[in-house]
Amino acid sequence: MTVNNKINNDLPEFIPVFPLEGVVMFPDTYLPLNIFEPRYLEMINRAMSSKSRLVGMIQPNNSNQDKLYDVGCAGKIIRFEETEDKRYLITLKGLSRFDLISQKTNTKNFKVAQIKWDKYSEDLQKKNINEKFTDLKVSLKKYFRIKNIRVNFEVIDKCNDYNFVDQITMICPLALEEKQLLLETISIFKRGNLLQSIIESYVGEENISNVVKH
Repeated sequence: MTVNNKINNDLPEFIPVFPLEGVVMFPDTYLPLNIFEPRYLEMINRAMSSKSRLVGMIQPNNSNQDKLYDVGCAGKIIRFEETEDKRYLITLKGLSRFDLISQKTNTKNFKVAQIKWDKYSEDLQKKNINEKFTDLKVSLKKYFRIKNIRVNFEVIDKCNDYNFVDQITMICPLALEEKQLLLETISIFKRGNLLQSIIESYVGEENISNVVKH
């Protein structure tokens, strides 16, 4: 099947994909990776030799990784370092989400996917959003305390990046299904509302648990 998705800088129709449970990436975010498995070293070699230098991050939809979720995000390799013990330390910069059309494991034992970009074309456009995320930050502080996660709250208070919601989604220990749902939510405003709802549900559950215990 041929998919007509040559949009915005002639993005490729096929890219190598890295299935990683619990890890999502969004446009304009940065994801550091430590690559050591032989098949994924080969995958990075393939990506580095391509014009786009793109790798697709996508969550597996079952335990043995033969089934993938329908949506992932492609990132460009912007940093590459080879260690003395033959690992690769790379950083991906998120470019755009994509719909998965099909995937197969090649002779080098890593997955190559046929993808479609059209649905998430807005990911490639410049964002002009001014938001302080005040309510979300209040909920996050409660959530981090409940989870005993040590964070610098001053940094959170000062962060007004338009994709603050996406950065928080990436670092919070949310359920993989919740992360996937956020990833598949096209509008950043709707993602913000959804993340707020998810965070507040955790806080609410903890408050109910404390009441029951007492």
